[in-house]
Amino acid sequence: MKYFYTLLITMILISCKENKKEIEAFTKLEDARNYITESFVKKEETLMISDELNDAMGMNMAIIVDGILKKGYMPNGFEQKDGYRVYKYQKD
Repeated sequence: MKYFYTLLITMILISCKENKKEIEAFTKLEDARNYITESFVKKEETLMISDELNDAMGMNMAIIVDGILKKGYMPNGFEQKDGYRVYKYQKD
């Protein structure tokens, strides 16, 4: 029985570690668009975009935000971090 509890605790700890996914800033336009299509389902969402993707003309963000607006989200500010921006969106 002692081994059963040890095995059970070990399995729980391993499953917790696997479920904790670290989100990285998107560096490719297509990856960001796919993430929005598949993952934007909550009332408030966050999107991390690498500075590499923020072009001078803003074309990449225009394409990304077009998909966000189609899903009914509105911009709710952003934070500039080291090498990326964290964009926040909310749905009424």
